[in-house]
Order: sequence, then C-alpha cells, then structure tokens
Amino acid sequence: MFKLGEYDELTAKDLADRLREMKIRVDIRPSIVADLKIRPVLQGRFSELKNEIKDERTVKKYEHYLDALRKTFAEKPAPEEFYRRYQMYAVPKWVKIAERIEALMMERIRAEATTEETSSGESSQEAAQEPPAGPSPEETPHEETSPEAASISDEVDEEVDYDILIDNRAAAEFVEWVFSLNKLEMDEDPGDKLNDPIVAIPVIASDYSDHPMLRTNIHVSLEKAYDLYIDEWSVFTCEDPDKDFFDEFQNEAIQIMAINAILNNLTDMPPSGKVDMESFLHMCGVYMEMDSGIFNVDAYGVAEDLAKILEKNGVVKIKGDTIRWKKV
Repeated sequence: MFKLGEYDELTAKDLADRLREMKIRVDIRPSIVADLKIRPVLQGRFSELKNEIKDERTVKKYEHYLDALRKTFAEKPAPEEFYRRYQMYAVPKWVKIAERIEALMMERIRAEATTEETSSGESSQEAAQEPPAGPSPEETPHEETSPEAASISDEVDEEVDYDILIDNRAAAEFVEWVFSLNKLEMDEDPGDKLNDPIVAIPVIASDYSDHPMLRTNIHVSLEKAYDLYIDEWSVFTCEDPDKDFFDEFQNEAIQIMAINAILNNLTDMPPSGKVDMESFLHMCGVYMEMDSGIFNVDAYGVAEDLAKILEKNGVVKIKGDTIRWKKV
C-alpha cells in the first residue's frame, strides 16, 4: 500500500470518498501523532531580559505584546473574549485579516444556501408543471458559485503579509508562556504580576551559548491523525484525476499520476522478456519533458516493492534475481 498522506478526520473521509469514486482502493488508519515544538529562549524578568537581548527590534516587539496583555486585563473581558481582545492590541492587522476571512466564508455559505434554495424551487416548479419523467440533462439545474465565493482564496492571499502570520504565532506563544510562568488566569485581577513579569523570549541558542538565562522550552501536543493508504495497482487501473480533483487535491493527484506512470512503464515487457534485479532497478524511473515543464519520478529505492506488486497482479514472475514477464 502507498501512503498518500496524513490528514484530519474530515479531510481523510472526503478524500477517501473521492478516490473510491475513481475506483481506487483506499484504507484509512487512525493514529496518534505528536506535534513537537522545541524553543530555545531567554527566560527571566522582563526588565532583566531587556538588557540581555541583543536585537533591539525583538525587545520592542515583546514589549508591545506585554503592553497588549496589560491593556487586555485592564478591560476585564469575559474569558471567551480574552484572547480575541489581546489579538486586537498585539496584532491588529491579523484581526482584520481574520475578520475578512470570516466575512468571505459567510458570503460563501449564503451563496451556497441561495443556490440550493433556487435549485430546489426550480425542481419543485418543474415537478408541478411536467408529467413524471426522468430529467434530461438540459432540465437539470446546475449549481453556480458566486464571484465573491469563488475568489475567497485569491482575495485573502492578496491581503495576507506572511510576516503577520509569524507575528500572530509569536504573540500567541508569548502570552501562553506569561500565563504559565506567572500563574495567571484570564478571569483574575493580575495585581502586580504584570508590572515586571517572568517572560520567555525565543532566541538563536548559538548566540547565547552558556548564558545563565538560556532555557529550552519543549511543548508536545498529542493529536489524532488519519493516515490514508491507497492500493498501487488500483491506481494503475483507475480513472484519471479530473480537473476538480486536481484543483482541490493537487499533491495527491500528482502522486497518483506518478504511481500510474511508473507502473505503466514497468508493465511493458522488455524485448528479452526478462531482466535481472539490477536492470529492473534502472527501469524504475520516469522522465518526461512537457510544455509546462518536467515530470520526473524516481522510484529506484522501491524497485523490489514494485516488482512484488507486479508479481502479485500476475504481470511478472520473480525467481531468485530474475524477473520474467508473463506472456499475455
């Protein structure tokens, strides 16, 4: 079986359904995975770190985050609103982007709902006016997507400065450490805990080797994941990925094309009808020059596995170091 990728539950099920429609055999295997984050930091009172951090811009950035946290506590928001309010002060540009994404998604949902209502209404009217009969292709309503919904990704990409994404992650990480190191709760009065709190600021470890305030923060998050495996031979015999599939699952479509190309190459019987394993290994590659670029597949490292797939499906017979193609 070929491991196509690791996904969340909904994506894995959606992708598996699409692959089955293409006649590809699919196996979903749940697993627990660890998301590991290792951060070298300088840790101590903020007043002390200001004199230790070598980059002045870094000091100003984290001073800004601390200011944002103080302002948020001063407003006493409800716990469920706390982080959003903190973001408004710490990374206001990100909040605007998030609001834009939310607005675009709402437009998309409304557009889809309108389309479904229109389609349902048209179907009801046709049913009332026409005698019962199977609909012809011309009578079948087609789902349309509004221009606003269709351009969500384009509009968001135009607005996002990826430095803002990095800034947003840094702000979130900083506030998490401040809460932990100073034993703070969102719904409490921080008192004097934020006057000069203990903080952790990420650094490049080699720049602060042997520094007494250097620490290594390790965060491990255990999560549920779904590994999706596909049968290689069913990929070889399946329907080609259509444009919609390629647009939605580009990486997976390319992997399917790669498997198909390799097996298509290997099922062609060589003139002699047989080869040794070393010669077979050299057959496990595909190189194609196309108008759009180069398509190159390197499968040399899995030559033995590919030979076994061919044998299992009746294409070849393996005996010792010899691979012999069966006559059809």
